[in-house]
Amino acid sequence: MIHAIPELIGNRKDVDLSHEAAVGKIAEKEIIYLMSRGLSRDEATSVIVRGFLDVSIMGLSEELNNEIKSLVNKMAEGL
Repeated sequence: MIHAIPELIGNRKDVDLSHEAAVGKIAEKEIIYLMSRGLSRDEATSVIVRGFLDVSIMGLSEELNNEIKSLVNKMAEGL
């Protein structure tokens, strides 16, 4: 299960910020495209999921960013 926890921080009072998240099934044509490039079905799915989960968060320490990347990799391997 994936949860989106929106949090936006703005330093200007004259700007409206919004956040949006969507969760859906991976398009079969995207998987087929990656498979046509030599990836297995599992590898293709992993690449797509990592694309959604691989997010850089401004202001985090390098150590914490590395920990997040490690967790994303472990989650993707579990697919």
